[in-house]
Amino acid sequence: VYCANSYSANVTVIDGQNESVITTIPVGSGPWALVWNSFNNKVYCANRNSNNVTVIDGANNSVITTIPVGDYPCALIWNSTNNKFYCANFDSENVTVIDGANNSVITTIPVGSKPWALVWNSANNKIYCSNLLSNSVTVIDGANNSVITTIPVGREPRALVWNSTNNKVYCAND
Repeated sequence: VYCANSYSANVTVIDGQNESVITTIPVGSGPWALVWNSFNNKVYCANRNSNNVTVIDGANNSVITTIPVGDYPCALIWNSTNNKFYCANFDSENVTVIDGANNSVITTIPVGSKPWALVWNSANNKIYCSNLLSNSVTVIDGANNSVITTIPVGREPRALVWNSTNNKVYCAND
C-alpha cells in the first residue's frame, strides 16, 4: 500500500499483509495523487508543489525518474489500453499525457479552468476531466489524446466515477 504524505514530501510504503511500514520514499514537494501501473509494477506520484510526477519502482520501492508536468498536478489516472497516464494540472489548465512504457511526456491537452479530477472509461477509451471554475467536464479520446467535447455540469465539479455496468460517468459538484 502506498500513501502520499503531502506535508512530508514523501510516500510511505505499507506492507498490506502485516500492516507495518516497509519504507518511506522521498518524492517532490506536496505529493497529492497516486496511481499504480500493473503492467510494469510502477507507482506514479503527482507532486503539487514541484510540478512533476515521481515514478517509483514497485519491486524495490526506489525512485526511477521524475517527469516534469504542468503547474499544481492534482489528479492521475492510468489508461491500461494504451499504457498511458493522464495528469490534471490545476494551475496550467491542461492535462499532461505520459507514456507508461518509457516515462516520457507524449503531449499536453488544454482543458477547462482548474482541472481537478480524472476518470478513465475503459469501454470506450475516453478520459473525463472535471474543470472546477469552468463548471464543465472535458472528454478526451484516449486513442489520439484529443478533446472530443466539453460538457456543462453543476458548480465546481469535484469528483468523477465511471460505472462499467451502465457505461455512464457520474460527476459530483460542489
